[in-house]
Amino acid sequence: MPFKVVVTGATGFMGMHLTSRLMSMGAEVAIVVRGTSRIPEWMASRAHVITADASGSWTGEVRSYAPDVCFHLAAQSIQVHDDSTVGHLLDANVIMGTQLLQALSHLEGVRFVNVGSVWQHHDSRPYGPSSLYAATKQAFVDIVQFYAECCGVRAATVEFPDTYGPADERKKLLRLLVDASETGVALQMSPGGQVIEMIHIDDVVDALLATLSAASHEAPSFRVPGEVLRLKEFVGVVSLMLGAEVPVHWGARPYRPRETMETWNHFPCVADWERKRSLFTELPVALASLRDRANTSVRIPAQPTKQPLEITEVSITSSDRLTTS
Repeated sequence: MPFKVVVTGATGFMGMHLTSRLMSMGAEVAIVVRGTSRIPEWMASRAHVITADASGSWTGEVRSYAPDVCFHLAAQSIQVHDDSTVGHLLDANVIMGTQLLQALSHLEGVRFVNVGSVWQHHDSRPYGPSSLYAATKQAFVDIVQFYAECCGVRAATVEFPDTYGPADERKKLLRLLVDASETGVALQMSPGGQVIEMIHIDDVVDALLATLSAASHEAPSFRVPGEVLRLKEFVGVVSLMLGAEVPVHWGARPYRPRETMETWNHFPCVADWERKRSLFTELPVALASLRDRANTSVRIPAQPTKQPLEITEVSITSSDRLTTS
């Protein structure tokens, strides 16, 4: 029978790539989305869509769907909060996930993979919040621990640095650098000494799938390391790849509170996973995708995986299709 998976945050960058991979492996996928989410046609036509509303009634649909696995990627990332965003952070990063876990706790043997944040570990401490966003992510990790220990859910949390790759519509650093290169309008930036750690989205999906094997009633946490450069060095690399210097006014802005000046390493790496893509070979492809203005809504192709995945009570056959055993 098809392996049943629930994915939250499926319309985001990480979620689209994960959902595409799961579909290519033969999984039956349900996505949990907000009513305002834009769902790509390729996803809407193949996934079971569950709309999360304020009433919380959507959790009954999750329970009825009875997934074998849930990947919880949905989050609200606000690095500098204000009075108007506190409620949004709590709703997206704490309440929604708790409602989801409560629904899953009624199911037997379900595995739950939560995506945490490296921003929870300022100065490489077990817990050192760099922002209210990071604090809400840590609060949810504690809730995951409760549902794992007391309610039968097998869980794990995995943390990633910044991600990059094709089909990226986010207005993040790479997009800003490409825009500045094309318009000639200088970016107003900090002095540039902070760390930029990047990992390719295909390596991220590999790590998410590998984390399934570690999901347990102890709810362990893992970190996936990327490639590290200082911000100034990274902008120089991007300029070289674009063939023109990106205009930047260094020092126009101060560093943010608790800026990342060194990589924060606390949790162990995901077992049976290794980084396979290099920033210096894959970044040009990502930049080309960003420069293609006509390519604003890219369908992510459902390519079969190259390596089989084996986890306890779940296997993938030689044809790379998910099955239950």
